[in-house]
Amino acid sequence: MKWISILIWLLFWTAMLFSQSGPTPTETFKDGYSAFQQGDYQNAIKNYTDAIHMDPNRQYFYYNRAMAYVAQGNPELAVLDFRHANDLKPTAEAYGQLGLIEYHKGNLKEAQADFENARSLKEDIGEMNFYLGLIYFKNESFEDGLKCFTAYTDVYKTNPEAYYYRGFCEAKLGQYEQALVSLKFATVYKLGDWRYYMKMYDVYTALHDDQRALNNISMVIELGQRKPEFYSIRAKLYHAVGEETLAEEDLQMV
Repeated sequence: MKWISILIWLLFWTAMLFSQSGPTPTETFKDGYSAFQQGDYQNAIKNYTDAIHMDPNRQYFYYNRAMAYVAQGNPELAVLDFRHANDLKPTAEAYGQLGLIEYHKGNLKEAQADFENARSLKEDIGEMNFYLGLIYFKNESFEDGLKCFTAYTDVYKTNPEAYYYRGFCEAKLGQYEQALVSLKFATVYKLGDWRYYMKMYDVYTALHDDQRALNNISMVIELGQRKPEFYSIRAKLYHAVGEETLAEEDLQMV
């Protein structure tokens, strides 16, 4: 009977031990994730931090805490966590988030490196190709920019700025017909942006299509860009298509 008593005693204390043990790292992480989903970023960060203290070797603990820091408006701490997450296991998502932070801080060289690292791991995540395309565009790397904007618009089909910059790159590369298609998509998804029509004016001018160039510079003026230089451009185009009276009227605005 003695061994039965010992067994019962061991079972009792084992049950007591487990009943008094705290939550696991995974359970604590899930509490943090639930708080994040509810917009309680401070509590999310606390739970993620507790989970990290219990197990500091899980990449996604740091990644998710970084996302909470981003949502909270603390990019400096987010960068530290994203980079620590990548030290444990590099992911396109972490590099992409780092690229966004660096881009918005104006650190384009660092942002480009992070975006390119992300793209080496995964061809497309979120707005990575859009922002990387903008960096290439600003660096006048129009061919690389076009690849990024094309990849982006193949997936995200309603961003007018992506079509605008895609068309801009195509025009710079002498792909005028493709540029016009892209720029017209930009006008479909965002009405009233004079820049889109200005770029189409440039393209039609390169194609020596005076009438369509005239139509687009007129749209620029109608959308509020009543600058003397634009009236001067339109006057020359009116003259080119034989509208002398209208040309004279525009010259009065110069």
